[in-house]
Amino acid sequence: MSRRGLFWLTSFLAGLLLVIGPAVVGVLLLTWTGFKAYQLTRWPLAVCFACGLLWGQRTATLTAAPPKPSGVATVMPTAWTVSNGLAYYTGRAGNVPISGSVTVDEDQATLLAGLTMPAEVSWTGELTRLTGARNLFEFDYATYAWQQQQLAWQSPKQALQITIRQPRGIIEWLYHVRASVMQRLKLLRPRTQAYAKGLLLGVVDSDFDEQRETFVTLGIFHLFSVSGLHLYALIGALYWFTDRLRLPKEGVDWALLGLLPTLLILIPPAAGIMRAVWLRMVAMLNRRLGWQLSGLDCFSLVLGLNLLVQPYVLHTMGGQLTYLLCLGLILLPANRWGLTWRLVLLSTPVVLAHTYRFHLLAAGFSYLLMPLFEVGLMPVLVIMVLWPQLPGGALIETTIKTLEAGLTQLARLPGEVIFGAVPWAWALAGVLLILIGLATHHWWPLVSWAVLAWLVVNMHPETRVTMFDVGQGDAILIEAPFKQGTILIDTGGRGFGTVRNPPAKRAIVNYLHARGIDHLDILVLTHADADHVGDAGLLTQLMPVRTLVTTPLAADHAYMQAAMTGQVTQQRTVLAGQTLTQGPLQLQVVAPNDASAAEKNADSIVLYGKIGDGNWLFTGDADAGVETRELMPQALAVDYLKVGHHGSKTSSDPAFIAQIAPQLALISAGVANRYGHPNAETLTTFANAQVPWLNTASSGMIWLDFTVNSHTVHQFLLEGQSQ
Repeated sequence: MSRRGLFWLTSFLAGLLLVIGPAVVGVLLLTWTGFKAYQLTRWPLAVCFACGLLWGQRTATLTAAPPKPSGVATVMPTAWTVSNGLAYYTGRAGNVPISGSVTVDEDQATLLAGLTMPAEVSWTGELTRLTGARNLFEFDYATYAWQQQQLAWQSPKQALQITIRQPRGIIEWLYHVRASVMQRLKLLRPRTQAYAKGLLLGVVDSDFDEQRETFVTLGIFHLFSVSGLHLYALIGALYWFTDRLRLPKEGVDWALLGLLPTLLILIPPAAGIMRAVWLRMVAMLNRRLGWQLSGLDCFSLVLGLNLLVQPYVLHTMGGQLTYLLCLGLILLPANRWGLTWRLVLLSTPVVLAHTYRFHLLAAGFSYLLMPLFEVGLMPVLVIMVLWPQLPGGALIETTIKTLEAGLTQLARLPGEVIFGAVPWAWALAGVLLILIGLATHHWWPLVSWAVLAWLVVNMHPETRVTMFDVGQGDAILIEAPFKQGTILIDTGGRGFGTVRNPPAKRAIVNYLHARGIDHLDILVLTHADADHVGDAGLLTQLMPVRTLVTTPLAADHAYMQAAMTGQVTQQRTVLAGQTLTQGPLQLQVVAPNDASAAEKNADSIVLYGKIGDGNWLFTGDADAGVETRELMPQALAVDYLKVGHHGSKTSSDPAFIAQIAPQLALISAGVANRYGHPNAETLTTFANAQVPWLNTASSGMIWLDFTVNSHTVHQFLLEGQSQ
């Protein structure tokens, strides 16, 4: 059957992709299969192609109109997340996935945290669709949840109504076992627990947030979520142990065939673990039953099965990496160092398409650190899970902390390159050119691809002004042509509560990296309100800033001081009459006039300048008093207005709006925000002055691209595509 399995797979995949996209890849696969397999019997290829079309049509139909869950939701014990009086769950209602949030008191939170049994959760009200990204290059949770779990609906927030019951059937019993293991892990010390959850069970939660970025930078995050490495390490340890006991290998194989499927419950069935389990099972059956399948045939069979369970598996970073690396292992035999750098090189276009960066030392990190985790840390963690009170636990905890500190220092070594978001078509071309280069030892096509890809991603000839959707807050980026300068005005933030992945990280920093921007030239923090600068401290930790600008009154505020503890080169305070200049960008400070403001909004920095084909006025939270007292006497000619205070009636004085008469007003406000922004009075003012306006609450991110004499206005939620 050698090679036929690959052609059957590509025929099926071609039919699938022709329906769910990208269709051009489906056409290329179909053409390649026809050219390479023309001597084979054609009817199996036709059948596989037809099956792919039918499966693609079914998938597309479900994606367009996901079935609605109904009835009581059954929630497994490990599907709860409890935080600050809220509990989030994922379960099944009417055999359809459902998620939701419930309010819990202290006793209920304790109950859920220690739960090891399934629960039935009652809910009322109208279901709503999961919401997706609202900014360019922002992680789209709705798409991810659908592609991974076919989860599309959530119940409204309400008080917890729960019934705990005994497990029914083998699957629920396995979830009970998984929950019991998770409870056992709580006996371990904090860092030991975090690594045990990540490496053994594939759970990367809030306990691992601080180290996640380090592992991504080092290029070894696949140890936790992509490669299935922990499975191979555990199986290798099992074979070693049974060999020492002189148990027959055949019996061990048959035992593993029965036990391996249980891992898809005990460990979250991401693409890496699913591929690893199925490939191990197919390989053992192939060996024991004499199927005579090649490694490529086994790979093709497993990927085909995964596509039947998760049709979008190759649309995700995890799926792309796990199958690409597995294919590399089959096609690129070499010694350990040779294999390491080949696999790192092969995965780089995919990594760039999803994370927008890579590290020049990634191959070295992977070569040195993988044995440390596989041979050193994983066996120790298994022993700790079996014997949590093992003498020496404190030493292990200290060792892990020392390891973390060392990894953090490694991540700070020079070599990280913010490359930018490589379009998927370019990434696919890069993978193919790397495979060709590795086979032929001709590298000039790959070098040419890298240069052209960098130019495509980084050479932005237009001036761009971007208003991020950060919810109820402000964050505006100004980019000069050809990356000659970047100015960010405010960062957004929250005045209450916390979130694991705030907009400053998931929207602003992601966008900057996707545009190939590795630093900010100027960060303007207009005033000390949380919704404008609450995330400034986080942003400066993640993104170097050359000059931080604020007012004299705000400079000593806790938010500004938190920002200064990050990667900030210098701080500058400004008042009206001063100018901010970066490359071709020049903005005048037109308010506040002095440092005597009695409240924060009156102290807000207001910036004015020509950008693109018109004059911009960025008002922060300046109120009507500032507008009439400080701005109107300057008789500013304004084409584009960033509306003051999110459209509140305390700003946008009618006389001021009538005086400046902008071509377009931009409002940054949160969806269904509790303040009622933008206020009806403000919208009436714009209507009376015949000023069109856009609001991030309905448009998502808004950005304007300028050439010399023209501009284009974009609204993310209307266009929904990367630029």
